Amino acid sequence: MESFRKLLLFNLSSGEKRVWQEENLFHYCYNIVFRAGYLALYGTESPRGAGNKEKAEEQDRLHSNQLFQEFRKYDRLFPRLAFSLLPPKDKREAERLKRHFWNILSVKKVWQKDNISGWISDQDQLLAENGVPEYMRNRFMFMLLWASQGNTGPTAFWLLLYLLKHPEALQAVRDEVDKVLRESGQEVKAGSPPVTVTRDMLNQSTLLDSALEETLRLVAAPVLVRAVLEDTCLRTSSGTELTLRKGDRVALFPHISVQMNPEIHEEPHKFKYDRFVNPDGTRKDFYRNGKKLKFVNMPWGAGVSTCPGRFFATAEMKLFVFLMLSHFDLELVDEEEEIPAIDISRWGFGTMQPVRDIQFRYRPRF
Repeated sequence: MESFRKLLLFNLSSGEKRVWQEENLFHYCYNIVFRAGYLALYGTESPRGAGNKEKAEEQDRLHSNQLFQEFRKYDRLFPRLAFSLLPPKDKREAERLKRHFWNILSVKKVWQKDNISGWISDQDQLLAENGVPEYMRNRFMFMLLWASQGNTGPTAFWLLLYLLKHPEALQAVRDEVDKVLRESGQEVKAGSPPVTVTRDMLNQSTLLDSALEETLRLVAAPVLVRAVLEDTCLRTSSGTELTLRKGDRVALFPHISVQMNPEIHEEPHKFKYDRFVNPDGTRKDFYRNGKKLKFVNMPWGAGVSTCPGRFFATAEMKLFVFLMLSHFDLELVDEEEEIPAIDISRWGFGTMQPVRDIQFRYRPRF
């Protein structure tokens, strides 16, 4: 919450006027969510070293923005890097970027920060206690950054875009956000103190939760790989038997088999913000051929390798949208502009990214 306040709301507290500002939506969402997540996980500048709290916060804003610019360079190269398809020039650039992040995120530098998350400190302590050398712990820190922040910003973009393209969804989710704030005894208005959004408040935002899950259903497309440890026979729900040999690898693509399956999700290509929630706010069950289904959306994987950071990522994305809807008026610059196509080079790596950006405008609501 403090990181979003530092990046997203600091201008409001300085009395910013209600004037429209235009931005590219994908860049804006990815930038803010990445930087907030980075500061929340890897710590912030110490006021003692910066001189005072205001200078420390300004350094955090500057440093996190510079880090994001470098991260985007690496992120654009990543799909071809993973498939060993980079030409020599791009390969050298990817190597430079990796070394840059190993340096910036080195454990020596991270431990000089204030407010390091317990997750990051515990991970490093565990590696150190098990004899992992420092240079590998530095590399592990970069891996954690990509794993935690490589998909949340793009997902937040798609969620806000779908809401902006569906006014009834935007209004319903915003009404819910305002209701949750009122019930917590808080209100966003001119001159009011900064709001504090708790985990309980996010849990009460069931329409927002459904809209996020619907967004993930549409744009999250990881490939799930499993190693076959012994000869076995796998029976599918249709009765087909598949013989798997020890040493085989099986790749699953739930985006097609589950998430876009019309037998599970009616009109699967449409965004329905309330698809996953009942009118009373409880989670909706899904059935196929009269049988209740266990897996109807798999953006986080499944089984023992389910994404361990899914709760942090979900809270991060919901908090960002919660604050955007509660504090700002939002609209697309061109309401008739079509939703951009996805970049198919990123199939299998998590949340899809758009082939182009789309402009939006925002201003303080009060």
